[in-house]
Amino acid sequence: MTLYEAALQVVPVLLIALFIETRSLDRQRSRAMRRWENVQDRLYAALGVVAFMVSLLVVAGIVAAGRLPMAIVIATLSGCMGMLYVRILQRFGRDRGQRHDQVPGDR
Repeated sequence: MTLYEAALQVVPVLLIALFIETRSLDRQRSRAMRRWENVQDRLYAALGVVAFMVSLLVVAGIVAAGRLPMAIVIATLSGCMGMLYVRILQRFGRDRGQRHDQVPGDR
């Protein structure tokens, strides 16, 4: 039961991280790159919602806790964390050489 309760707490935080990341995107990138990131965001959100809903159904007692619900939650959360890690690596690659203690435009 602890897995499902933890998923109910972690998934909203992951979705908030996605929302904050999406708001800070650079709009100067190519159209294909923005489209790819949009697909990533939709997949990330879908995985999060699946993990959240399965966990909610198990905690509410509608679905019995077993191997299948556990596998679904673990797989979807692993996918979310993997995609978040890719986004972090993309951000590091994009921000290479920039100082983060400055406001953009300052020297």
